[in-house]
Amino acid sequence: MKMLALLAVVAAFAGCTDPAPGSGNETAREHLARHMEPGYVCPMHPDVTSDEPGSCPVCGMDLVRRTPSASQGAPLYYRHPHRPEITSPEPMQDEMGMDFVPVYPEPRAGGVTVTGTVRHNLGIRVAQARLEPLPRRVHAPGFVSFDERRLRHIHTRAEGWIEALNVGSLGDEVRQGQTLFEIFSPVLASAEEEYLQALQMGGEGLISASANRLRALGIEESAIARLRKTRSVDGRVRFPAPIDGIVVGLDARQGMFVRPMTDIVVLADLSRVWIEADVLAREAGWIKAGLPAEVRIPGHPERVWRGGVAYVYPEVDPVSRAVVVRLEFENPDGLLRPNSFASVRIIEPSPDPVIQIPAAAVIRSGRAVRVIVESSPGRFEPRPVTVAFEAEGQAAIGSGLEAGEAVVVSGQFMIDSEASLTGELDRLAGAADDQP
Repeated sequence: MKMLALLAVVAAFAGCTDPAPGSGNETAREHLARHMEPGYVCPMHPDVTSDEPGSCPVCGMDLVRRTPSASQGAPLYYRHPHRPEITSPEPMQDEMGMDFVPVYPEPRAGGVTVTGTVRHNLGIRVAQARLEPLPRRVHAPGFVSFDERRLRHIHTRAEGWIEALNVGSLGDEVRQGQTLFEIFSPVLASAEEEYLQALQMGGEGLISASANRLRALGIEESAIARLRKTRSVDGRVRFPAPIDGIVVGLDARQGMFVRPMTDIVVLADLSRVWIEADVLAREAGWIKAGLPAEVRIPGHPERVWRGGVAYVYPEVDPVSRAVVVRLEFENPDGLLRPNSFASVRIIEPSPDPVIQIPAAAVIRSGRAVRVIVESSPGRFEPRPVTVAFEAEGQAAIGSGLEAGEAVVVSGQFMIDSEASLTGELDRLAGAADDQP
């Protein structure tokens, strides 16, 4: 029997390339133990292992016994205790009666295993990714401006002198039909004389041509009729206000000489105004005309103006690098004053369901965006993700997560740093092994 046991031991070491047992005062049992998996591991540093109980030299925690966990799943195969090239798809024993060692799938790089005690001490909390609608909201600064379609610029059609100016300063309120100013123009006086001569000479064609010239110079039909009746040339033209509004531009004074390019008076109708908001380019992709919006202004914080997006400008502002969004609001009481600041909120109605997690779970670095996923009970690993947008404290995930997966929302930075350190040590160890 002793001879058979000795033969079994010799056969067991026949394929071993290590020094023979007994060399260096090593017994056969000690030699076999070197081929077995270490029995103890640090719960926070999986690369720290030992054959005996003890403490981790890195963090000082007690080593725990290595046991196959349910998270490892079924073994891939079984290998010989000290000859790894000998494998079996099923459990078996070697020639010495020792069980083959099960080989489990390797955990993902960078993952860490945390025991229940450590998890409690670190305050690790997780939340599940949910597939639910998440309405997007954009808060943007804006300012009130004139409705450019309601601006009126008053010019003369002939050069001359301002004889009467009935608006005194910017901000004056005028009514439609009110006379803004009158000018005397030698060109106009010459056209009136031609018209009177045409009336004396007769001929409908000549009279019509002279009257059309007066109309081209800005003379109203009532003034032409009065000229026909009085037969008196005065060379003056009256300019009435075309709309009810406020004087927002005044580039002339009494007695000034003006030309057709002079912007004499500019009127604005403030019954309807624009609000232009600067939206960051990364937040403007979903904004379109028709979306509901809310506006608040500092002067009346208790009031909310509700309207909608009227237009999204097709280019990015060259100064702010933002997309300008235009909103339109009725302003019957005049509280929305042009050039005043406004706070704009745009809301997405009826959004589609998206994968969402608490925004606090997202870890952003200079190179990537990631989260810590609990892939199995007690096993955590970093996962790169893309964040489509954030709203109401939630982050919509574009890729990298599925509904139902658990992500760490508290203590994730500790796990992430530990996983990064472990992964870096593994890479360094692999690089060292590759050296000749």
